[in-house]
Amino acid sequence: MSLYTDKEWLESSDFPFNATIYPFQKHEFTEPHSHEFIELAYVAEGDGEHEYRGVSYPVTAGDVLVIEPNIEHSYQSGETNLLVYNVILQPVILSAELETLFKVTPFVDFFFVEPFLRKYVDFQSHLNLEPQEHIEMLFRLDRLVKEHQTKELGYRIVIKTLLIEIFIFLSRCYERRIHKPMSTLGSEEEIIRHICEFIEMYHARPLSLTQVCQLCGMSQSSFSTKFKQQVGQTFVEFRNQIRIKVAKELLAKSEDKILNIGQQIGFEDLSFFNKTFKKAVGLSPGEYRKKHKRE
Repeated sequence: MSLYTDKEWLESSDFPFNATIYPFQKHEFTEPHSHEFIELAYVAEGDGEHEYRGVSYPVTAGDVLVIEPNIEHSYQSGETNLLVYNVILQPVILSAELETLFKVTPFVDFFFVEPFLRKYVDFQSHLNLEPQEHIEMLFRLDRLVKEHQTKELGYRIVIKTLLIEIFIFLSRCYERRIHKPMSTLGSEEEIIRHICEFIEMYHARPLSLTQVCQLCGMSQSSFSTKFKQQVGQTFVEFRNQIRIKVAKELLAKSEDKILNIGQQIGFEDLSFFNKTFKKAVGLSPGEYRKKHKRE
């Protein structure tokens, strides 16, 4: 299996982005591959198969696919030619904007929860745009691809603006037809177990207790009680435990500044990171790093 790297496929380290249109002839396919970046794929024409985590699913015009980093997948066209718009990026390109969008539940549902849930629920819950939405999406994507191809004055600003517009547009489309996707997982015990997996995967994101409750369709009081009973910790305690675990690994293995490590794991405030880390570990981040190096 091939691994597509940022260096090979994205424009540059300071603008990690690319947008292209891929035409597939009848029965043409791509070899299974994974990539370091996030991929937003949109099926503009035709039909075919998308293999994701070793399982094949049908795709057709209007389908929107979000592929996470390091996930094996591939495409194959069917009885007709397949035309796919491919937008690839690293989240750092929109770091501030994505932090804001992460506070909007429909955006989280579509760009993070839906791909996460593909391991557990029928992929047919994925987003397929209706005719008018399809036209609007193509208009936005054509502009995005053109800006990246021509690279006229200010193209990076225009691309960022179009990306935000596309993300919000797709989140609205998703919200209109799919609600509380976590509720498809079955019992409350299963939901909380998968919420824990979700928090582990996205521990660095500014995911709030209110948002988690909305994702799983429970009231805040009910969720907090059931989560504490099942996990033995509150939501914040559980999330911070994961963040501190990752911080310990980064402090031991990298020379990155403590401020940067705190931000990487979700702490924007250095003093709060120091306080939380010391409470959990018994040492400040700096002391932990020095102790580890002596050992």
